Amino acid sequence: MTETLKIGTAKAGETRPAKRTLLGRFAAQYSNIKTPFEVNLPDGSTERFGQGAPTFTVSVRTQNGLRALSSLDEGKIAEAYLAGDIDLDGDMIKPFELRGTMGDFHLITEAWRYIQPLLFGQVHTNKKAISSHYDIDSSFFLAFLDPVTPCYTQGVYESADEGLDVATLRKFDYCFEKLKLKAGDHILEVGPGWGAWFEYASKRGVKCTGISISKESIRFLTEKGKKLGHDWELIESDLFDYNPGVKYDAVVIMGVIEHLPDYARVLAKFRTLVKPGGRIFLDGSACTKKFELSSFMVKYIYPGNHSFLVLDDFLNKVAKTPFQCEEVFNDRMSYCYTFVQWAKNLDAHKDFLIEKFGEFNFRRFRLYLWGASYEFLSRSLDCYRLILWLPDDGYPGSE
Repeated sequence: MTETLKIGTAKAGETRPAKRTLLGRFAAQYSNIKTPFEVNLPDGSTERFGQGAPTFTVSVRTQNGLRALSSLDEGKIAEAYLAGDIDLDGDMIKPFELRGTMGDFHLITEAWRYIQPLLFGQVHTNKKAISSHYDIDSSFFLAFLDPVTPCYTQGVYESADEGLDVATLRKFDYCFEKLKLKAGDHILEVGPGWGAWFEYASKRGVKCTGISISKESIRFLTEKGKKLGHDWELIESDLFDYNPGVKYDAVVIMGVIEHLPDYARVLAKFRTLVKPGGRIFLDGSACTKKFELSSFMVKYIYPGNHSFLVLDDFLNKVAKTPFQCEEVFNDRMSYCYTFVQWAKNLDAHKDFLIEKFGEFNFRRFRLYLWGASYEFLSRSLDCYRLILWLPDDGYPGSE
């Protein structure tokens, strides 16, 4: 495009004619967009797109913000937002409706996802990825998770207006029932987070062991368990390195399978951890294509070879093991409602989060949480929960 980034002489509040736009290709791309929005430019002028009242506002603060918008590259636009070169206000789901009309090809970022585990191994890659996301002081996550049941995965909703605590407890009831748990059983949770499920299960007489590669999670749960008087066993270990020498009545893995794309290896490990007759609860956000992830997500949210659950691939691998799949349930809208509530909670704690953790961390999680809300709403992402059973009837490999 021709260089049009020099600030003009428009008056503050003026709506700029298209022929004088500073937005280059961006203006041409969205001149007839169905989702109405407006762009506030650095010189104080405003450009509107679409018909009707704007549903959101893009405020461009700098020349770098103008260049990012004009590039029509969602990765560059995301980075401009992270840097404060642009701001977003209004209905925060609406901006993501523009994603499908933008490019996002960043070869080095994409290639490194696959090179890293080849060079350093999957366990090392997992540790780096988990640490970059989770090893922030727990008060960051607790600012947007439900304060009563701080669970970093979706609840199970019957209606959109339910509280997050109600939906989370319904999920825990479902999990407890489907795993056929009872007092005295011993479970393993992979990635116990902030202990919401542990607290629920412990109150029902279940012994809880958890493994995590997040040092902050282990620290937080150790203190929480002591405070509540629960004898939780907490071990800092990657799933693939964990060899306890015992088998569990059930394994719970809520929203962690996205970090474990080698399903055959995961299922082989589960066979060593669950007793014959035992069950596994597993859920996760899902996509139809392996390793489908935006450059923003790879660089700033889930680095490494993170992959949303690909159901047909996973079930194909299950079919080659002694495990039987007792139930598969699509709960996409529950994850949408969950992410919306998290995003609203994050926005409500903006001042606290920026003061304690900085503008960058607030902005990256704001983009992530609202973006994920849209992805589930639009069905770019699905969400599945599954129950696997390991037969105890002498089926080959069940011992």
